[in-house]
Amino acid sequence: MERRMSRVATATAGVLLLAGSLLAGTADAADGTQGFGPTLACNGLASLDDPTTATGAGTAVQGPASSVGTAQVRYGSVNGVQYGWARALNGATNRWIRFEVDTNGDRNWDCGSWYGPLNSTRYWTSGTQTSSSSSVAFRACIVPEGVRCADSGAASVTSWW
Repeated sequence: MERRMSRVATATAGVLLLAGSLLAGTADAADGTQGFGPTLACNGLASLDDPTTATGAGTAVQGPASSVGTAQVRYGSVNGVQYGWARALNGATNRWIRFEVDTNGDRNWDCGSWYGPLNSTRYWTSGTQTSSSSSVAFRACIVPEGVRCADSGAASVTSWW
């Protein structure tokens, strides 16, 4: 009986964990719904769900202006921790803003977040903690759904910061 109860408890915990992560917004927003993208920690770096709460915000790098908008990598602090995130200026409503994070120095996407389709009230991604390590870098771009910054079709791609 004790073994059966342990299995039931383990199964119940797994279901609750999955349901909790879905409610928290960690599910992929690739179904076309608006979403923050992943809110899980990025290779040990903390995440920030709402960068509008950051103080001392500024623009680190900005991509070239394009017909679908201009991408920026922004930074700011919350409770003494600095974060970076992506923001779209004048973003087209059929596009997504994508924030890519490189954590190992190869300047390829390792993790990140995205938001879309863009609208007049929401035009930024969730954020990721900055790091003093030269291996960690951020970039942003404006893309059709499902496209990465390095892919054909990406617009206003920033440099790595």
